[in-house]
Amino acid sequence: MQKPAKPFEEKQDDFAGILDPAGSAQNYGLSRYRPSAALAPFVEHYWVVNWALPEGTSYPAEVLPHPNLNVAFTRERGWITGVTTGRYDYEVKGSGAVLGVMFRPGGFRPFYGRAVAELMDQTLNAVEVFPGATEAARRKLMAEPDRQQMIAAVEAMMAGGGLPAMDPNTELAADIVELARTDREIVSVATLARRAAVNERTLQHLFQHYVGVGPKWVIRLYRLVEAAGRATATEAPNWTEVAHELGYSDQAHFSNDFRRIVGRAPTDYARQVRG
Repeated sequence: MQKPAKPFEEKQDDFAGILDPAGSAQNYGLSRYRPSAALAPFVEHYWVVNWALPEGTSYPAEVLPHPNLNVAFTRERGWITGVTTGRYDYEVKGSGAVLGVMFRPGGFRPFYGRAVAELMDQTLNAVEVFPGATEAARRKLMAEPDRQQMIAAVEAMMAGGGLPAMDPNTELAADIVELARTDREIVSVATLARRAAVNERTLQHLFQHYVGVGPKWVIRLYRLVEAAGRATATEAPNWTEVAHELGYSDQAHFSNDFRRIVGRAPTDYARQVRG
């Protein structure tokens, strides 16, 4: 008899914005799962991080930002994080686990009901948007040993009395952010607006209300994420060529933006990840 497929498929990415892929793999586990069909219009994926480090040791986890809002749960708390415009740093120590929901760009707006730019670089108690995220529900959620059941439970928690009505701007926002991510020729807001067939004022308004950060920041972020991903490749990149390919007029401007997001110069980061 054939074993039924798991409802939440595990997701694999080449580069998830983790700045030290080798070191992170030795210190904590990260798994991501695709949402059900009902939540797919809103949710990018679910993520589970777990770790168990020897007493007295710690690991400084560093993750690049994404143009996505997240809700996360531990036994102790549940919180919503707006788009974080800087590198996310977290000291991993002891043992623990976190279950998170990464929303699609635009996907949190139907739940929140107003401009998500209010939450940029801010956190909010999860129960303020998801009333079912009580302390008792959270503890039960994090005690569930089966990942599939855990994710099913968090989907039920978010759905509550029913999912919000679909908003066409949610899909539009997600499509435009994906366009900025995948089209390497897009290096300005004007180009993004033209490719998306909207005017710049409409684009700015859409990003403020649905994405949570401006389109210029999103475009720059994706070009820098691509550059950081190249640093983890087998062959050392030529950073002058990379800067020009990603739309920078000079390497100095590129290096300054890279350092602002990653925390160190491109050559220093490449040297670090190559060990």
